[in-house]
Amino acid sequence: MSTQTSSKPASVFFTVREVAESVRLSERQIRRLIADGDLAVHRIGRAVRISASDLEQFLRRHRKK
Repeated sequence: MSTQTSSKPASVFFTVREVAESVRLSERQIRRLIADGDLAVHRIGRAVRISASDLEQFLRRHRKK
């Protein structure tokens, strides 16, 4: 039996609380961004997780130039 290994690194996921703490916003503000569709999330059952790549994209889009 052969096993395939992917050279792609596993995604890193954060909770709403972890994201809020990292960008120094309230959990309520992060949940509002999610509800408005500004911040993409992954729903795993009832859990909400934000991938590191989605967070980076969000921050890039909202960077002031």
